[in-house]
Amino acid sequence: MDKQLENMLIYIVDDDPINLRLIKAILNQNGFYNLTLLNNGNELLASMEKNKPDILLLDIMMPELSGYDILEILKQRNVWKHIPVIVITALPLADEMKPLKKSFNLGAMDYISKPFNHIELMLRVKSALKLEWQRQQLEDSLDRIRNLEKMISICSYCKKVRVDNTQWQDLEVYISEHSDTQFSHSICPSCYENVVKPEMEEDEKETKS
Repeated sequence: MDKQLENMLIYIVDDDPINLRLIKAILNQNGFYNLTLLNNGNELLASMEKNKPDILLLDIMMPELSGYDILEILKQRNVWKHIPVIVITALPLADEMKPLKKSFNLGAMDYISKPFNHIELMLRVKSALKLEWQRQQLEDSLDRIRNLEKMISICSYCKKVRVDNTQWQDLEVYISEHSDTQFSHSICPSCYENVVKPEMEEDEKETKS
């Protein structure tokens, strides 16, 4: 799974360029290069309109649009509300409880304290990425199930499924491509008695003759 996680898109938003470079260096050292560095909330929103990240590292205290403002905006957009957000906080945990509580209430899933502990940062980022990867896989599976729940046109004779107006596909292939279902082949009792057994008996007769 590590390779899948390394390919996921990470947005980092902080008005301090030193912090941005430090986080980037830590992530790069651990194999994460699919990063977008942003200096403020307005840059973030503009970038997200074009390309949605898999995870967002978000500084709380920024001018114009604070981290709180961004969390509020994310919560209001269906396409963005599932993005995991790790807030970046500069105060010691004892002094940061109220801001952290507010961040969590607005939808943040975790936090990273400044100055950054390299191991802690990577553990929190990897944990968030793993959860998001699993959520995306589940969402894909649900989409395939929803497709199967729709009306399916099937031939009354050969039992092929209509894929579009001109193409037909074997039912087994269609189900395999649209779900996680795997087929194992066997013979039902009825087919054995009515098809297989008579064929075997006929073969025996031909062999004896």
